[in-house]
Amino acid sequence: MPFESRTSFARSSGSNSNRDDGNDGEYGSIEDNKPKPQFKDECFRKMELMIEFTNLRNPKHCPNGIYVMPSADNFHTWYGVLFVHKGYYKNGVFKFRLNIPAEYPFLQTYSANYIFDHAIFTRPPSVTFIFTLINNIDGLFHPLIDPNDGRFSLSQQFKDWEPHKYYIFHVLHYIKKSFKKTVLDNLIERHCPNKKAFTTYHHEIRTFSILAKQCADLSISKTVLYDNNIEANPIQFSVLPDEKLDELKTFISPPETEKERPNHTSHKTYSTSSMSSILHP
Repeated sequence: MPFESRTSFARSSGSNSNRDDGNDGEYGSIEDNKPKPQFKDECFRKMELMIEFTNLRNPKHCPNGIYVMPSADNFHTWYGVLFVHKGYYKNGVFKFRLNIPAEYPFLQTYSANYIFDHAIFTRPPSVTFIFTLINNIDGLFHPLIDPNDGRFSLSQQFKDWEPHKYYIFHVLHYIKKSFKKTVLDNLIERHCPNKKAFTTYHHEIRTFSILAKQCADLSISKTVLYDNNIEANPIQFSVLPDEKLDELKTFISPPETEKERPNHTSHKTYSTSSMSSILHP
């Protein structure tokens, strides 16, 4: 079933950004007993987040099959989609949302009695799969995904989140790997909010396979895949007409020589998800 998205996507990677922790003019005097607003600190946090998103195009760090875009109205909320091509959830297309803490990558605190600051480790981004929210069912059947609200557990992989040690691309890699047997085999129950899925995987693997396949099939059904009721989500799916599908196939097919490549003077663009649906039907 061919389909397309109405937007292009950035792919994942890390960031090696540098941070200026200079404190000239940022603090109130000791006598004030109140720190001044840290405009520079907030600016650098936003800059680091923008650098991380820009670096998502780095192919060395990109988890194949995951695409993300910031929300239309909040840069601290990113929407993503995962295409699964192997394993128990084969052919699944799972949508998710990343909520990035406002103080990301770390929180600075200031003391009224000292003129220096120190960094406190902050929370990692939270991940929520939208699958359960738009279908009003028991949710995406996966040990790490809460069946009630779709929250994805990161606690086993990121026990102590540290800024500049972990980045958002690490989270994206873990999302992808969590649908593979290697991760499923080594999950610890206390880190799994879906106890039923955890127990079923370890004791009734055949039943687990059936339920996982049902989730994958449901995810690409018309009522789920084309459900674009979240306006802030820039990743919107729609049906790809046959004539556009043929044109896209011609565009991405490798020509025998460079002269044979079609000249698309109209500068049409196609989303990566469109190509993924063709390369992995």
